[in-house]
Amino acid sequence: MARPDRTALCSLALVLVFLPVAGACLLPLALLARRALGAPLWLGYGLWLVSAACYGLRPVQLAMARLLWPIRRPTAAERARLERIWRHVITQAEVSGRRFRIRVVDLTEANAHSVGRDLICVTTGALDQLGDRELAGVLAHELGHHLRMHTSVSAFLVWVLLPLQGIALLGSLLATPVAALANALGTEPHPAGGYGPRRWVCGCARAAFRLGHGIRVVFAAPGVAAFAAKNAAGRSAEYRVDAFAVDIGLGPELLSALRWFAANESTGCGLVGDSHNENEYGRSGRARHAAVRIPRPTHPPLDRRMARIAARVGLCDA
Repeated sequence: MARPDRTALCSLALVLVFLPVAGACLLPLALLARRALGAPLWLGYGLWLVSAACYGLRPVQLAMARLLWPIRRPTAAERARLERIWRHVITQAEVSGRRFRIRVVDLTEANAHSVGRDLICVTTGALDQLGDRELAGVLAHELGHHLRMHTSVSAFLVWVLLPLQGIALLGSLLATPVAALANALGTEPHPAGGYGPRRWVCGCARAAFRLGHGIRVVFAAPGVAAFAAKNAAGRSAEYRVDAFAVDIGLGPELLSALRWFAANESTGCGLVGDSHNENEYGRSGRARHAAVRIPRPTHPPLDRRMARIAARVGLCDA
């Protein structure tokens, strides 16, 4: 049965903390709508809250997943294999798998991730390169995210952070002409000495650069703080669902999968890192699995995770 753990409760607390901040970020837009359309403030904020309810609906989550990744239904052969492995995972976990859906992402990199309340996505690279044993460990990890309600709560946290991202984008747009002015003024050569026009131009360029940087920092600060807190909760979540896989008896399978990722990465065939504020696969389309060894804001280092799993498996065996 799905139940929130401390990580999910922490994410829920972040939703409540940043909800007023997000509301303040939306205030200029709400005032503009009232002035232009005559819409009262409560209507604008009411629609915003209604959008949160829609964010949790399965069709909406599936539509958003399709916008972010090239997902599709499994082929007959893929479905047969996935259903066989999935039955083993849910049997070990002693849960019903009816509410969960598995989709395939057409990417060559081995990866899997959970979305919303019940969606698990597996790449064609994972299907092609991972054995049944390793794939079972990966699916157990993703099932743990759903049963601990990490992804469902995280979906609402992402919704709350959208206005903060909009404010950061506005700050970047405001800083763009200032940065262009700084670049234009910075093309002047530095003076050898004295207080002539060239020195004045360079001083203006430095001031414009600092102003543009300051605008970006001020507007981005709420979002940076929010994402830092979100990513800290995400690191804790990875350890917890690793422990879940061990507790249901699939720790060795998950450990084998992580070792596969480590081995393939060390030979140059592994996953390539992308910026933490991009989507799950990054701007270049590179896959990003929780097993990536390169430390990420939302994922602990792979060797540390493997060490914890190995120690926990040893304790369970004992």
